[in-house]
Amino acid sequence: MAFGGLGVSLAGFAGLISALDRSRAAHSAVANYRVRGIVFLGFALTLVGFGTVALYRVTGDDLSLTVRLASVALALMGVRGLLESRPGPAWRNEGERRFSIAFLCVIIAVTLGNVLVGNLGYLQLLMLLQLSGPMSIFYNTVRDASLVTAATSDPDSKHADGG
Repeated sequence: MAFGGLGVSLAGFAGLISALDRSRAAHSAVANYRVRGIVFLGFALTLVGFGTVALYRVTGDDLSLTVRLASVALALMGVRGLLESRPGPAWRNEGERRFSIAFLCVIIAVTLGNVLVGNLGYLQLLMLLQLSGPMSIFYNTVRDASLVTAATSDPDSKHADGG
């Protein structure tokens, strides 16, 4: 249940991302990607979090089956992430894009492993790992906003870190 509530909170960060976007185009490809990504991930985590409780009752209190079905849902979130990580204007840094793909592949593989095992503790850890997507989107937004702010406040500075 806590993951469900947390997912709704994460979706609220989309407004902060829009407010922090200081690019020339208010609806840049990066900002659109970030808002779309964090809203999807937040609501998907909400659905899996609350859905797991409902699934438990629907499956006749079969914990192992519930964990397996919830793990499949988490794996589908990762597959959707892979589809969103194709090259394009939303990815300014190819290294970050490749790291994201590798990370998603590992998460999908581990999640599919839990489909076989059906362990509740692993499901909870996997749900925590799913938070890394929204956290990285929000972190990158704050990082980019602070770099733009530092560059515009001191145009003579060579580095945003004061160097």
